[in-house]
Amino acid sequence: MRDRACAGTCVMKFKRPKMVDLADEIPGGHHVPGFLLEAAEKWLGLHALNVAHEHIDDDWDAGSRENFFRMACKYLNLNYDLEGLECIPEEGPCVIVSNHPHGMSDGLMFGDVVMRRRGDIRIVVNEFLQCVRGMRPYEITVDVYGGEAARRANMAGMREMLHWLKEGHCLLVFPSGSAATFSLKDGRVVDDPWQQNIATLVQKTGATVVPMNISGRTGIFFQVVSMVARSLRANFLPREILRDGKMRHSIRLGSPIPPATTAGMNSEQLNAYMRLRSMLLRYSDTSTHSSRSAQVGHRALQPIASGESPEALGAEIDALPSDCLCFAGGATPFRVYAARAEQIPRLMHEIGVQRERTYRSVGEGSGLECDVDEWDTHYTHLVMWDAKERRLAGAYRIGRTDQILAKHGVKGIYNSIFFHFCPAFLQTIAQGLEMGRAFITPEYQRQPASLDTLWMGIGRFLNKHPQYKYLYGTVSISPNYSFAARALMLTYMKQTCMDASLSRLIRARHAPRQMELLSEDARLLSQALPDLRALSAMVSELEGGMGIPVLLKQYLRLGGKMVSFGIDENFGGTLDCFVVVDLAATPERARRRYRGKGYMEESHFTAQNTAS
Repeated sequence: MRDRACAGTCVMKFKRPKMVDLADEIPGGHHVPGFLLEAAEKWLGLHALNVAHEHIDDDWDAGSRENFFRMACKYLNLNYDLEGLECIPEEGPCVIVSNHPHGMSDGLMFGDVVMRRRGDIRIVVNEFLQCVRGMRPYEITVDVYGGEAARRANMAGMREMLHWLKEGHCLLVFPSGSAATFSLKDGRVVDDPWQQNIATLVQKTGATVVPMNISGRTGIFFQVVSMVARSLRANFLPREILRDGKMRHSIRLGSPIPPATTAGMNSEQLNAYMRLRSMLLRYSDTSTHSSRSAQVGHRALQPIASGESPEALGAEIDALPSDCLCFAGGATPFRVYAARAEQIPRLMHEIGVQRERTYRSVGEGSGLECDVDEWDTHYTHLVMWDAKERRLAGAYRIGRTDQILAKHGVKGIYNSIFFHFCPAFLQTIAQGLEMGRAFITPEYQRQPASLDTLWMGIGRFLNKHPQYKYLYGTVSISPNYSFAARALMLTYMKQTCMDASLSRLIRARHAPRQMELLSEDARLLSQALPDLRALSAMVSELEGGMGIPVLLKQYLRLGGKMVSFGIDENFGGTLDCFVVVDLAATPERARRRYRGKGYMEESHFTAQNTAS
């Protein structure tokens, strides 16, 4: 027998009927000269399929126990890198959904991947693959090209899928039904619309869903055929296998979507949700958990400085005037104080140490031994103090913008380093407080009362200074989030949380580039993620339990609006989201919680008080 390495190009005598014989497929084919049929079969990719199938049959006759998909990938030279195989549950009803970039190659690689984990699989394929003898034990056939009559006939296939899942087995599906094609709207090759009947199957059976993504696309010739004569493109799918065998593919599986998540969705939302989860797997993760040295521009990290003694810190807290106390936490040991830097020199050093320590733990930070800067000297510091343990629990930096502009000009505003402000924007934020450098030390981050108490202090500070109408500043999204999660959050906020009027008045000096979702994925968000809770849940699924940043969630719950986005390369390459909160528009429930039920009465502090 000839060398199998040249199986796709060498002439071969078949001992069995061909998998696909072109002479049987075209009118009068048996009267066409053999050399023409042979040349056509090679050009169409049919010869490679026939040769591969002959070798598979030979191996089986010789006693091989390898499954069909593994041997098909071997003889068709379909190679891939695989990530996330452990995401497939080893038992129980499971639907694995994938994009469909190529055609027949996708089905073969799909089957090969899943058979590594479990053997009870069925793969939903179109009628063209009925000719693939080795695949028949694994397939459920549908017709994606036949129109209304075919859709009615496909009901039998749907019943078979439903029965298979109810018995606790695994179903492999390409919900688009056909290979991806070029979209003029998006300017790239994209998956066809996903069929909602798969979402219905998932909900009827309580199956776990596992998203999968296969890299690549079909060739230009196939795309041209798809655009000018879509009904003919199935004839050219085998030809694409020759192309697919010349490249290495990437296949990724994502974390499972449990029945508890899918049960509360309608079929339209679940369909969009599954597609989005599948497509998010294709985004590069070059920024995920990258080394800290790379995130700070390859600068060496300075060792974090030693903190101050509890006795020294406690002495400074005890020495503060009584009017510095903003909030005392009742059942908790927390106290929140507002003080200027010159009032708390040792505590300022401790704040700098704990800032750097906290920020580095999430992939951010200045890289210095102590994170203090020139703005600290003219900002107010909101300090959360644990009166029982006598130590710092967290802090916030507050800039009284009217005073800063009067004494230091626009350069006195910290965020002027990263954003250019139009005069009209400065007029607005002159009535606001710049919020920044927030942190809660790692020891207190799991205590729900920590952030809540800090915001109680902010609310009481506002009661003392009622002339301020806005809160503004940046919320950082750490590089510890994957690129996909950051792109998802950025695109979601641009779609749903922007203040159109204010965003025209501010410009990031270093705007994020190529960080948003592709257009076809962005269109899924309104259906897949109807609210902030759904966004946070999806981010958590992507990040192994880590939802959207808690401070970002807090600002959005207060009615905050995004006005710009920037990248801070000197702070670990964080994505900075510039947010403005109009205090008059915050939900009444939030105002009463953080400012107290009688906050309107508490705002009796007069002009001489607020000017201090």
